[in-house]
Amino acid sequence: MQKYILISITVIILLAFTAAIPAAPDTKPYTIMIYMNGSDLESDFGLATGDLAEMLDSGIKSQNANIIILTGGTNRWLNDAIPETECIIWHLSDGWINEIKSMSKVNMGSPETLRDFIKFSMAQYPAEKYGLIMWDHGGGSIAGFGHDEKFNDDALTLLDMKQAFEEAGLRKQKLEFLGFDACLMATVEMAILASDYANVLIASEDLEPGEGWDYNFLSVLNDTPQMDGFALGKVIVDTFIDFFGQDSDETLALSVVDLAKVKPVMEAMGNLMEKASAEIQNQTISIPSRGFHRLAERRAITKTFGEGSPRDNYADMVDIGDMAVMLQDFLPQEAQAVLQALEHCVVYNRHNSDIDLWGLSTFYIYGGKSQGDYSLKIYAALGMDENYTQYLHEFFQGLQRRGNSSIAHKELVLLKPVSKNIYRTVGLLQTDIPNDYLWPKINGHPVVLFPINTTANARIYAIPAQINNRDVNIIVAFSSKHPQGKILGSRNVERVFQKGHDPILIGDKIAIYYPEWDMSNNSETWNKGIVFTIKNSPYLAWEQAPAKYELGYRLTDACGIVTLQKL
Repeated sequence: MQKYILISITVIILLAFTAAIPAAPDTKPYTIMIYMNGSDLESDFGLATGDLAEMLDSGIKSQNANIIILTGGTNRWLNDAIPETECIIWHLSDGWINEIKSMSKVNMGSPETLRDFIKFSMAQYPAEKYGLIMWDHGGGSIAGFGHDEKFNDDALTLLDMKQAFEEAGLRKQKLEFLGFDACLMATVEMAILASDYANVLIASEDLEPGEGWDYNFLSVLNDTPQMDGFALGKVIVDTFIDFFGQDSDETLALSVVDLAKVKPVMEAMGNLMEKASAEIQNQTISIPSRGFHRLAERRAITKTFGEGSPRDNYADMVDIGDMAVMLQDFLPQEAQAVLQALEHCVVYNRHNSDIDLWGLSTFYIYGGKSQGDYSLKIYAALGMDENYTQYLHEFFQGLQRRGNSSIAHKELVLLKPVSKNIYRTVGLLQTDIPNDYLWPKINGHPVVLFPINTTANARIYAIPAQINNRDVNIIVAFSSKHPQGKILGSRNVERVFQKGHDPILIGDKIAIYYPEWDMSNNSETWNKGIVFTIKNSPYLAWEQAPAKYELGYRLTDACGIVTLQKL
């Protein structure tokens, strides 16, 4: 999170006001609408202000595009021009941002607010092509988009957005592109619902860094204002990846999707999972079938986005292509059909993942079993392919049964004796530990690191913790640049999946969560350690384990059931 500290007084002075709506302008090549729900990204870090500064610096000329911005959804703006007491529509023009209209204090988690913003912008600023960018956090197909701090963190579900698009008239006047400067929104479910209202989807399968898109992309319209959404989407992807660098420790992914070709992807997924369902059918009421376990084993190693520690691992968004690849050996024709449909649908896709990503994700329940009934109810309401939806229900039922299952993950752990038969897990969970058995601490306090993601350059881990009484994951990256580990910051786990990381500051009060095991019945509970205050910059240090500590294996089976085995 660097932008917010770079916002200068000069930029703030440029934010000028006008009192009235100007006369209807001539039709421009583009009108780009930006639905900027500032949320805590702005109130805590000024990241929306940072992106506004980038838009100003882009040099976009008013004769080439109307840039219309709705600001709201945050408890405060970290500049002197935008009020937090009301939602304002702005027009960015030749280095100035002019106030056009107040919408009063309205909920940016309401479909009516999104609808009214689209209708106003398209009526007042006619163009040959229209684009809409949704700016905030994102949570994928179940959690949806954004949260408004002034309205109890209300968010837009996928159906809310569909309602807004329908009522705004986008079925008759399609958007050239729909973009999400937000996490986890390159989903086939979002694409299906948007396909009646836009030609192109530009979004990320994975979590985005807090700084999000590089809005200097707007300058490309000065040279080629007639470019279509596919060409503009390619520029947005390239500037995004290049801003952070392919070798960044952050996870990076952005796709350009042809919405006219997305329905065949969903149909192919339905055909694949209809056949997969036959693998589940042959089972008793209490014991899952071997066929189910074969599917669960593949699901356990499918590329998943938005993962957290075991305390909060409920995003359950997976790469569709990797899902199909995992089933290719026993359902080859159906899996290949999914891959071919993706190749036709995803026009452009860049990422820094350790494996090939196919550009679109889908909801595939696994880590979020505890919320399964709620998530599947939300999913059923989306009206996706019946076969795929039915498969999710059958797979969830299999996850709830406890049968013998193969081990999907085996991780060496350090065990601290707490009392008779009770052990606290600490350390770095991985399969290979150096012979010196060094174990990590944050500012002198032992932690447990859970693997959550891998890029081409880094291994990403989560430390479940509480900071200032708020549940978070502290995110750590290991890479060639940071072989001992770099603390990227913390990620809030109480809202939709967070874009970027919060800095850990001097004075913050931290307590680490630890899984504790009762070896008498092999059960796990989570307990919070002592609260300590950060007195200097947070750092990860490695120390020799005390002699009384023991080694063990944390075993996770294909259904996600965890057991502990002492060495």
